Amino acid sequence: MTVWRRNYHLSLGLAMTVRKDGIPTVVFRQLADYSLGMTGGEKWRKSNFMLNIQYLKHFFRLSWILAKMKFKLKNEGSYLGVLWYLLNPLLTFLLLFFIFHDRLGREIEKYPLYLFLGIIMFNFFQQVTSESSWAIKENAGLIKSIAFPREALIGAIVINNLFSHLIELVVFLAIAIIFKGLAVGVIFYFILLLFFCIFNFGVGLFLASISAYFTDLQNIWSFFVRLLWFGTPIFYIIAGQNRLFTINLFNPMYYFIEIGRNLAVYDQLPALWLIAGLAGFTLASLIVGFFTFQKLKNKFAEMI
Repeated sequence: MTVWRRNYHLSLGLAMTVRKDGIPTVVFRQLADYSLGMTGGEKWRKSNFMLNIQYLKHFFRLSWILAKMKFKLKNEGSYLGVLWYLLNPLLTFLLLFFIFHDRLGREIEKYPLYLFLGIIMFNFFQQVTSESSWAIKENAGLIKSIAFPREALIGAIVINNLFSHLIELVVFLAIAIIFKGLAVGVIFYFILLLFFCIFNFGVGLFLASISAYFTDLQNIWSFFVRLLWFGTPIFYIIAGQNRLFTINLFNPMYYFIEIGRNLAVYDQLPALWLIAGLAGFTLASLIVGFFTFQKLKNKFAEMI
């Protein structure tokens, strides 16, 4: 390894040495430091507010550490770096646009923006949930070696994919400027993004906890997400299709994508029933995911 490349690694703070269990040494040391600072095997407690605040602080800091680790390792030795994050949504966008813009897109105002925003929002959901379904077994070495808030594994996945999504949003803004469709309401999209992250975090917790006990869930979920892609109005509209509209009332992605388009594409306030649906799915996701994870996480080390 050349001197400049070794210095580059050191400037990133990424120790390239790896333990026998596959854990990068620098990550293990930082997790150990935080673990020692967690008095009494600190955990979420219903009756102690200050301990819960301390637990949340550890959770966010560990999530950030793990997200940085994953980002650095993923881009190690890559010449294109973050540009790889754009290839999948851009190629999907170009393919669907050239196939459908004269057919399905003819009746949709600002179709390029309509299509691209739908793609990157669904891509965010797909990546977070798919990675979460593997999170426990993929990090078996960490879980068996050290005590830390297991929820941080899912938090790291959300943070890492949030970074990718923000890069994709830059491309969205560029497309909006090219097609002269930049909406002021895009500012409020970031409020929606906060709820979207919470929703994905809840779903990720649920999938991670169940997949530790039921390995086939990863394949089942992959198939389900593929069906959900076609059922969600990403490259088409559901106006006049009553049966499809009724089905999408039970599809949380419909609410998020529809509100996102209202704000960032059409500069409109979303209908109250859309906001209510979004809030309901976000809260339900967080509650179900959190309590399922809390119930099952104590036996993760045994199951993996």
